[in-house]
Amino acid sequence: MDSLKQNPFSVQTPEGMSASETIELFVDLFSDYPNVEKSGHTFLHGPRGSGKSMLFRFMAPDCQTLSRKVHLSALPYLGVYASIKATDLNLSEFARLKDKFAELILAEHAMVVFFGAKTLLAVSQAISVESATEERNKEILSFCSSIRKRLKQAGWHNDNVRIDSLDDLIPIFDELYSNTVSYLRAVAFTGNSLPYSGVLLGFHDFLLPLFSDLMDLRCMPNGPVFLMVDDADNLSEKQTEVLNTWVSSRSTKSVCLKIASQMTYKTFRTVNGGRIEAPHDFSEVNIGSIYTSTKDRYQNWVHEIVAKRLSLANIAASPEEFFPEEHEQEKAINAIAQDIKKTWPELGKGYRPNDDAYRYARPEYIKGLKGTTKQGSTYRYAGFNQIVHISSGVIRHFLEAASLMYGEQKKRLEGQVVCIEPLVQHQVLKDLANSFMMDDFDRMAQDEQSDSSAIGKVQRLKNLVSAVGGMFHKILVSDMAERRVFSFALSDAVDNDVKNVLDLGVQYGYFYESTIGNKESTGRTRLYVLSRRVAPFFLLDPTGFSGYKFVTNSFLREAMLRPKTTLSRIDSQGLDAAIQSSQGDLFGQE
Repeated sequence: MDSLKQNPFSVQTPEGMSASETIELFVDLFSDYPNVEKSGHTFLHGPRGSGKSMLFRFMAPDCQTLSRKVHLSALPYLGVYASIKATDLNLSEFARLKDKFAELILAEHAMVVFFGAKTLLAVSQAISVESATEERNKEILSFCSSIRKRLKQAGWHNDNVRIDSLDDLIPIFDELYSNTVSYLRAVAFTGNSLPYSGVLLGFHDFLLPLFSDLMDLRCMPNGPVFLMVDDADNLSEKQTEVLNTWVSSRSTKSVCLKIASQMTYKTFRTVNGGRIEAPHDFSEVNIGSIYTSTKDRYQNWVHEIVAKRLSLANIAASPEEFFPEEHEQEKAINAIAQDIKKTWPELGKGYRPNDDAYRYARPEYIKGLKGTTKQGSTYRYAGFNQIVHISSGVIRHFLEAASLMYGEQKKRLEGQVVCIEPLVQHQVLKDLANSFMMDDFDRMAQDEQSDSSAIGKVQRLKNLVSAVGGMFHKILVSDMAERRVFSFALSDAVDNDVKNVLDLGVQYGYFYESTIGNKESTGRTRLYVLSRRVAPFFLLDPTGFSGYKFVTNSFLREAMLRPKTTLSRIDSQGLDAAIQSSQGDLFGQE
């Protein structure tokens, strides 16, 4: 791949990649998400860039036949990749329909047409690479006749159109979709007084039979259609309800819905107001929860990806060799670790000397720094291990950082880049952290100005992240037993105002949400993990995974309103006292 020779960490959109390119770059995810390739409906939630689209692209038939080295008919499923861009389906004109029942009917029709066209295109492309036979041509012609019959039953009448192949059907679906859009735009000028006289297609009366007929063809896989709906957050709320209704039908013999979202899926309600529930209607995978709580799984996956990309770029180095640590820094940390082991019999806090060395050596090194502006006293964020941790379970964060590092290193020397200097690694990670805490919040604030429901939430989120990051740094350089803290859990009920800000933080990747046992051991409470992307901004140790702190709703309120006051009270009162004595004002009384 030419792009990898120029920069082995370049980020590409899976949709535009060929089957061979996809297979070259793909590293197995199915061991972590086994339900994705199993029969049944599955929701796959994860931040942007966490690998969902790449997984779906790999499951498409052109990749599967090439990877498995089999014919289409030998595959266990037919993967249909349908990415929902912001301009697809989610038409603002739907909201102009005053009759909500009509809105649902037309929303489903548009979705059926869209996914039907995607399916026919996927099948057409899949069979085009295999040798045609007379038997297969007869089957395809019979299938096309069946589709034509169902279109006529739904109100489509155009006997002059020849339909001899799947490619003849696709323009018909494009026309149906175009007609629907034209009607919706006409409604915008007539106030919903314009009657609809076009074709109407539904899931049960058209799309499901299409999938069923397709699977009856002997040239098709011996299994269901996997309709892989990527970026489902871009669907409108009504379209999301329609999709959920399809999930509730449990029609997994013919079609299994694989739905990917970026943590902002609008609703789990159906058109009838009911809710789809796991595990009865679907299985669910949250990539953020998996990869922020299980470090080895994510690190091993990234290691394989980097090793493969280095090999494709003809760079003879392991990931650790290509992203070396800051030698003098690690030497000093190792010396501290040895001292901790020696004094463990008298001063040890853990069960074993190695445990204390692992937990306290790096925090002690950071604590001993005299300042971040003096020569030699800056903690360097460098080394493959640290970059993995800072990427916070999102592969795109790693690749984007690595790509910038490669470009910067390339400027500094002639010839092939054989490794990235620690100073280059550190500077790129620091710049990205600064941008995440400054530029990204500025852009969010600009977007907020056009959304009256979000006024103030962005600033409160920035305040909260600043207070939490500052608190975690204070813990890191303290004498507490657990100093590598990156999470906080709620010790009491959270109100709607605080929850809305936390949800915004999860949506934009500043926090990852999970659960943990509550203080009373009577159930579970919410746990929020701060993104390790901010580690260089707050001078934190990104390798810490175990620590968390219980906080109150009032403490979070105060942090959202007055972060500097919150941190000052921690200094004057101590952490636990500051948390318990917080008196968070009502947001309306700021």
